[in-house]
Order: sequence, then structure tokens, then C-alpha cells
Amino acid sequence: MGANAKASGEGAAKPSHGRAALLAAIARGSRLSPTYLMLVALATAIAHVGLLMDSAPVVIGAMLISPLLGPIMGFGFGVAIFELALLRRAALSLGAGMALAVLVAVLLTWISPIQDVTPSILARVRPNLLDLLVAVFGGIAGAYATVRREAISLVGVAIATALVPPLAVVGFSLATMRFDYAWGALLLFITNATAIALMATITARFRGFGTQLSPRQSWAQSMGIFAALIALAIPLGLRLAANVREARAQSAINRELQELAGPTARIDRLDSNLAGTPAQIDAVVMAPAYNEGLQDRFADRVEGLLGRDANVRLVQIRSGTPEADDARRALEDAVATERARKEEVTRLRATLARIVDADGSAVLVDPERRSARVFSAQALPEATLAALQIAFPGWTLSWGEVAPPTAAPTTAAE
Repeated sequence: MGANAKASGEGAAKPSHGRAALLAAIARGSRLSPTYLMLVALATAIAHVGLLMDSAPVVIGAMLISPLLGPIMGFGFGVAIFELALLRRAALSLGAGMALAVLVAVLLTWISPIQDVTPSILARVRPNLLDLLVAVFGGIAGAYATVRREAISLVGVAIATALVPPLAVVGFSLATMRFDYAWGALLLFITNATAIALMATITARFRGFGTQLSPRQSWAQSMGIFAALIALAIPLGLRLAANVREARAQSAINRELQELAGPTARIDRLDSNLAGTPAQIDAVVMAPAYNEGLQDRFADRVEGLLGRDANVRLVQIRSGTPEADDARRALEDAVATERARKEEVTRLRATLARIVDADGSAVLVDPERRSARVFSAQALPEATLAALQIAFPGWTLSWGEVAPPTAAPTTAAE
């Protein structure tokens, strides 16, 4: 009987020993170290290049070497067992990694000759409820893989739940003065990190961690997880609803154009930016004959659908003629020129503000006259002015006295 009791005691001790070893491994993965910081910096640099190249394989490579999943898991398991030392270690590592990633992205953006917004960047600035669901499922899989010590599964979680790329987009957006993009990318990172940590907490409790907690602590833990998920779900759900409305509006606009153009016409291109004020619609219609007044009728329909003003540019091309390709190229060139103009204005304003160490309100830019004025008493060397003229050819740059706070200049409408 004594032998049986001894064997039973050993069997009962094994799970506890296994959990202790696992927590020790999680704590090591949550540690702030030079290697951790180096990997964060390298992963951010790779992600930044991949985002600018619009290359999914390069961005995935950044996800694979990113160590941010370690402290996030540490935070989740720390909440599960109410281990303050592990929570502090994980929070310090995660905070340092976030700050370093954003700083690296900002520096790389400043020195990069390419500052265009790519589809890969846009894909990470508008998170919605579906991103939260991906993070929830990924967090469950990651926590289960952590408990089972399955590294291959953790690789898949690292790819599915983007952590470093959103931080790279935050740095890029801050460096290029696109603060709405920065907020969207930061929201995506917070969504992924929080959901993964909370799912790690829930999975850890199901796997026997935190059994020493009192009922009051368990209740507080459950309420905290529920409140955090609701706090994330509300803005993301609103964003998803907005995306659905925009998709339905775009579909309705397409149907209206096809109806107005007639059954023999073909919509060759329909680009829309419904988030802007006013909305922007660019369309190319291929038809056997010219449809008189089509653009005006289409603009009326679009404004009726949206309930607000819209700028509509519609090009009609007779199908089967040499002019078709020329007209299409002309529209594409016009759209590209407009995009390049806005990018140039943004870069000019940010550059001038950095030179005089001021915010954007100290710079007045007139895109129509291609002139910019900086309200600063600081005199610039001739070499700096010459460099600005080379970097921004065709622009007239001038300096003035510091404007009074009540009469601070406003940026001209672009």
C-alpha cells in the first residue's frame, strides 16, 4: 500500500513539475535581452522593406523571426496564474519591443527614397471584427502549442497573427504624417496582442494553470477578459459595418453605371474612394457609341446613393478603336499624377517642419501655385535652401516671422 501511495504521489507530482518547467520556459521567452531587441529590429527592418515592396513573402519572413509572441504568451500565462513578476517581465519586454519597432520603422522611412502607400500597408490600417476573430483563434492555437511544446504550430500562429508588420506601418505612418493610418495599424497590433494574450489565459486555465486562485480572483479574471474583448469588439465591429456599407455602396454604384451605360457597354474600370470628402469616383466605360450626358446622370445617381457630394470622372471609349488604349492610359496617368502630387505635398510639409523643428501648422503649402511658406524666425543656410530646391524642383519656398498663436497659418486645401 505504501508503494502504491508512493507511486500515486509521484504521478500527482509530474503534472506540477511539468507546469513549473513550462512556466520557466515561458518566462525565458518573455525576457528582455540584447538578442530579443536585435531580432525585433531585424524583423521590423524586413517587414518595412516588404511593405514598401508590397511583397507578401518578405513580410512573412519578418513574422517568422519576430520574438514578440514570447512576451505576449508570457503576459497571458501571467494573468492565468496571477504571477506579478512574470507580468512585469512580459510587459517590459513587449513595451520595449513595440517602442523599438516603431523607432526603427520611423528611421527607415526617413532615409528611404520610397514613401508611397502600398496595398500591403493599406491592408493593415483598417482592422475590423474579422481581424479580432483571427487573433482569437490564433491565440487559442498558440497557447495550446505552447503547452504542448509544438514549435511548428507556433510558426503558423506567428504568420496568421501579424505583430511586427502593424508596428512597422505605425512607424511609417508617423514618419509620413499619416496619423489616421498610424492609429489604424496600432489598433490592429493591440487587437492581435490582446486577443492572443487573453486566449492564452483562457487556455492555460483549462489546462490546469491557476488552480490555486480563489473564487474571487477567478471571477475578477473572467470579468477582465470579457470586458477587454468587448472593448475591442465594439470599434472593430463598427469598422466592419462601415466596410460592409462601403462594399454595398460600391456594388450599387457599379450597377447604376451599368444600367445608365446600357447593355452593350462594358465597365472597363471603376475606382472609388468613398472615405474621402467629397467621395471620388473614376470610371472608364467601353461602348460602341458615345452616350451623351452619361457623366452628369451618373454623378446624380452616385450623390443620390451616398447622400453627399461626389467628384465623378467618367471616360467613354468607343470599343474597337485605337483611341481606346490611349484614353485608358490618359486616365491612369491622371490618377497617378494626382496621387504623386499629394505625396509630394505631404513630403514637403513634413520636411520643412522637421527642418525648423516645428509641427505642420507652421507650414503653409499652396499646391496650386506650388509655393510653401514657413512661419519661423530661424534663418536657413544657403546650402539647405539649395538642397530643398533640388529635392522639390519647381516649388517656391519662403520664410517669415513666427505667426502669433491666434493667427497661426492653416494648410491650404490640397
